[in-house]
Amino acid sequence: MEEQHQTYSLRDVMAILFKHKYKILISFVVIAIGTVVMAFLMAPPKLFVARAVLMVKFGREFTSVSEVGQDRQSISQGAIITTEMQILTSADIAGKVVEAIGPYTLYPDLAKSQASGKALLDLAVMQFRQNVFVKDVKGSNLIEVYFRHENPVIAAKAANLVTEVFQEKHLQVFSDKKSPFLDEQQQAYQEKLKESEDRLSGFRQKYQVYSLDQQKSLLIAQRSSVDTQIKTEESRIKELQERYAFWRNNDNMVSGSNTDELRSQLNALQRKEQQLLEKYNESSRTVQEARREIELTREQLRKQEAEVRKVNLANIESELKPLEVKVASLKRQLAEVDAQIRSIDYREQEFGDLKRQVAANESNYQVYVKKSEEARISEDLDRRKMTNVSVIEKAPVPLMPMQTNKQKILGVGLFLSVAFSLGLAFVSEMLPQGLTIPHYAEKKLRLPLLVAVSQKK
Repeated sequence: MEEQHQTYSLRDVMAILFKHKYKILISFVVIAIGTVVMAFLMAPPKLFVARAVLMVKFGREFTSVSEVGQDRQSISQGAIITTEMQILTSADIAGKVVEAIGPYTLYPDLAKSQASGKALLDLAVMQFRQNVFVKDVKGSNLIEVYFRHENPVIAAKAANLVTEVFQEKHLQVFSDKKSPFLDEQQQAYQEKLKESEDRLSGFRQKYQVYSLDQQKSLLIAQRSSVDTQIKTEESRIKELQERYAFWRNNDNMVSGSNTDELRSQLNALQRKEQQLLEKYNESSRTVQEARREIELTREQLRKQEAEVRKVNLANIESELKPLEVKVASLKRQLAEVDAQIRSIDYREQEFGDLKRQVAANESNYQVYVKKSEEARISEDLDRRKMTNVSVIEKAPVPLMPMQTNKQKILGVGLFLSVAFSLGLAFVSEMLPQGLTIPHYAEKKLRLPLLVAVSQKK
């Protein structure tokens, strides 16, 4: 069985509209009136919005500085803008602005309430915070401040007061009163530095220490020189001792002009004795004379050799004793130098500790001197109210109120009234068109009803 689709021509549509014109008109009027009443009764009053613009310059406030170090770390731009926006909408700023303008000036309806004192101020602050808005401008360091109010003059005044109070609050939040603390630390480290310098000076004066490395180098060089002299003199002493032993040995031949001549004479007399023994016997007077002459010559040779030995030994002794005294003195000097080197090695750690203490105290003192100067400069800038937040656009008095929901309500109501009335006409047309009640049939047809028969399926 094929489905039958009902279609309407323009003539049919117009016929339906004229047929149900009263329904359309009544429903349209009712909905329209209700919409208008709702728009005027429920719509909020006209509000004026004032706008001010702040610029946040990234400067000294937004640099994180270590309390004891020198490293600086800048805060990200997004975190800075978010922080400033939170400060702008804080209750402290709202409270100061409300106090400056006056709760009743801002919100006259509060006069009807029974609140007073702090409770009244808290109510005004709560309403104020509901009407102040901030928004960051993407891709920049600008912040827009909005305030809405029924009075355009008050809206502009409140927005400008928010920016002014914010600048003071910004200084209060980001200023760091560290000068007294830093001055105390600077004084403490100055005293520590002086104390460590006094200990180092006393150590130097007590042990005659000024530059351990240089002194140690000089002592090492001095020790090397003394040790070389000792070895040289000991070598000479050994040579003299060998010569002395040589001259003390009587078996060693003594050479010299006199001794050589006597030795030659002795050899000649001994040869003469041999020649005489070939001619004479040993008891002969000539041989005996030759032998006496030989003994005299030999005795002279012995005396001469002893004299030479004595002279040479005396010369060696006169040269050897000073050398031995000198070597002993050099050895004592070497021992003193070794003792001084050991003393420097022993005190080197203590001296290094004292120097490191002086260097550390000097470094800390200079750090706090610099930080104290920076803190004083920062506090001076704060006293002069020199901040990195500037108002680049003050809020002017708004001329036109902000768009409300009244137009939207009227537009939606007009659409609903048209759609509902037309829909009602077409729905009525689609309902059954018969007369189901006898009374309606008499009234509609204006004919008397004779009988009513129910329809049976």
